[in-house]
Amino acid sequence: MFDEIGQIIFNHEIVANASDFNMGIEVETIRVDAASKLTTEPYPKLLGDQRQNHFIKTDVYQIQSEIITPTAPKSADAMHYLMALNDTLRNSLAPNELLWPLSMPPALPEDKKTIPIANVAPDQRAYYERWIATRSDTEGIPVGVHLNVSISDTVLNTVWETQKSSFASFGDFINAMYAKIAQGFVYYRWLITYLFGASPLAEQHFFKPGEGPTHYVRSLRSSNFGLSAAIQPDFTSVRHYVNSIEDNIQGGKLFSEAEYHGSVRIKSATGHLQDMLKNGADYLEIRMLDLDPSTAVGVRTSTVRFFRILLTYFMMTDPLASADQINGKLTQGIAMNEVVAMENPMQQTIYHHEAQTFIDQLQQFGATIQWGPEYQEVLDTMQDRIDNPRQTPSATLCDHIVDESLTSYALMMANRYQRRARENPRPFTGFQNHPDMSVEELRQQLFGVNGRPEKFSSRQSKGSS
Repeated sequence: MFDEIGQIIFNHEIVANASDFNMGIEVETIRVDAASKLTTEPYPKLLGDQRQNHFIKTDVYQIQSEIITPTAPKSADAMHYLMALNDTLRNSLAPNELLWPLSMPPALPEDKKTIPIANVAPDQRAYYERWIATRSDTEGIPVGVHLNVSISDTVLNTVWETQKSSFASFGDFINAMYAKIAQGFVYYRWLITYLFGASPLAEQHFFKPGEGPTHYVRSLRSSNFGLSAAIQPDFTSVRHYVNSIEDNIQGGKLFSEAEYHGSVRIKSATGHLQDMLKNGADYLEIRMLDLDPSTAVGVRTSTVRFFRILLTYFMMTDPLASADQINGKLTQGIAMNEVVAMENPMQQTIYHHEAQTFIDQLQQFGATIQWGPEYQEVLDTMQDRIDNPRQTPSATLCDHIVDESLTSYALMMANRYQRRARENPRPFTGFQNHPDMSVEELRQQLFGVNGRPEKFSSRQSKGSS
């Protein structure tokens, strides 16, 4: 069940530390008006200067709002930040504005060039303009959820004490840990698409006439019709990952490391790839979740718990394949994801047997490390979705399609969440006069000096590019 590192974690009784990864959450949404058209309103004044606000920003387009929580030592604390910031964003919107709750955008204008690019610093705007010019006119518009996760310092330091003879440096040891976890997520993205895909169709003008699928699917955003990566890095090791990214930059296939928009990115807090080779990676950015329209914040606590299960499992068990075979295995997983993403969401996946086998492995793993009942409930929910595809998010959304559109449902949920936010008698307005506040200032203003989210000090940065 365990590999050598997993056995060390188990023997030292630090599984609890190992399974609650440091976490920051990014949630992208699209601002619309009451009729579901893309907003024409500027960045909300109550959020201050958008170039200074670290926690609620715009993405590529001015219509896209992005919440970036501080990194917290417990995933539950990251969710508390997300809830507070989501409420702050909603209460800052213009009276006629809403947050579209789906990953795929509402009906778009025929001329996508009329959608304004974000009002960002000149160098960032130049990058956005260059990026858009080399992509389809809708590739940057779908939105979703990113999880930024790093391994507990307690775990790293404890395992390192017994592994010093196996690695040339502490940085190499850290990189081996992160590479193995990254490999697990790259391969099993197909299962995550099955379990959490929630973008069965595109609204008007997303595709040109004759383009796009002719049936409802599990996840357009997670398919090659969505935000696809231009290249596939080498995940054999962090060194191979860095070298492959840099080779693609030098070969002109990427402008920079930030342009790699794959489902998993290995990150340095400094933003410099070479720093990972010297000091080790700082965190992983996992970018494969569609927005969940059944919750105001776009991602459920149960979903985050399932990702914690996966993170712990990938860290503590044997790698997917040997070093000389891993990229072939990952290529297979990427191909499987495209198949699953384009399947009819009402039907059983052709990889049902593989999904069941893996869930059984997670159940055995959970029993061995004695996870609590809340995690068993999560695995039970995932089992239900495997048994009955109609319980998956995308299939559930299909029940709300009217005239080949989800607009009525999306507006209903958007209005529901907006009304709830407006009921807050004391919404947070601190960004208006202090948009560049620090993480500590934000924590104290949102939750008080002794509020729930704990202070955080670790290798990982807050947010990502």
